[in-house]
Amino acid sequence: MLRVITAIILALLVLLALFKAPIPLFSLIVGIVAVLATYEYLNLVKAHELQPLWVLTMLAIAFNIVTTYMSIRFRTMRPPPPTAQGWRMILEPVFVYQLLIVLVGIAPFVMLACAMRNQNLKAALPSAAASYLALPYIGQTLTFLLIIRALAPNGALAIFYMFVVVWVGDIFAYYIGRFFGRYKMAPRISPGKTWEGAIASLVASTIAGTLLLMKNSQVADFASRYGLVQHPSVLFTMPHSQPNNVWIAMVATLFLNIAGQFGDLVESMIKRGANVKDSGVLVPGHGGILDRIDALLLATPVLWYYASFGLIHF
Repeated sequence: MLRVITAIILALLVLLALFKAPIPLFSLIVGIVAVLATYEYLNLVKAHELQPLWVLTMLAIAFNIVTTYMSIRFRTMRPPPPTAQGWRMILEPVFVYQLLIVLVGIAPFVMLACAMRNQNLKAALPSAAASYLALPYIGQTLTFLLIIRALAPNGALAIFYMFVVVWVGDIFAYYIGRFFGRYKMAPRISPGKTWEGAIASLVASTIAGTLLLMKNSQVADFASRYGLVQHPSVLFTMPHSQPNNVWIAMVATLFLNIAGQFGDLVESMIKRGANVKDSGVLVPGHGGILDRIDALLLATPVLWYYASFGLIHF
């Protein structure tokens, strides 16, 4: 019962932040979630008998979030003040991507250098590698939420679509697997997951997500009527009501669900290796923050791909 109550409260809070929080507040929320999830992840790394680079990893995650927010902030200025022209040029997408490439390229060497202080040199390399993994695994994936929410047409609806796909999939996987599951999917990694539950998750979420995309005009009109989306968008010039192709909608939803299920399995693998049940205790009945966002960490880049290239519309 506690699990259900917590899930309902969390869902309401998440939707409230998604649709009503201004971009600065939404970015702050995403940043806090990223830091908390990274903290839990590094605790799991420590449980693997490694010595994570706490401060360096946290700073890299914070730098990623702040840089993305500043890029969004300057890109959406209309018009920018004269004193901001230099910053605006630096924070254009091409420069931001170059900066992130530099961060991703240099960070492993910086972490390897810091790992030399490790008393157990046998653990130095895996400790640095595990710490670095937090950047693409948590930091970069969560920044896609900021980019989609702020710059994609009806970005809040795009993220809502992903939530529907993941949540519907989770519900069907849990209950179908619990009552009808017979064949274990990955018993060493996640003993409770079954193939029956995984297939039910795939089918149910694909139906729900595809229907949502095919009714995008009605959903967008409803959201606009009640002030749930912001206008205008600066990423695309296409009308928000542009219809979706049913086959692309199905494929996009299918891959979104598969990514979410893999995200859940990846985090389960990390926890099993650490010999713990949950990543933390911050969410009553559910474990930690990382336990709640594990599916989103792999699903968000998929959503970003389909939305940023205009393959699906909201």
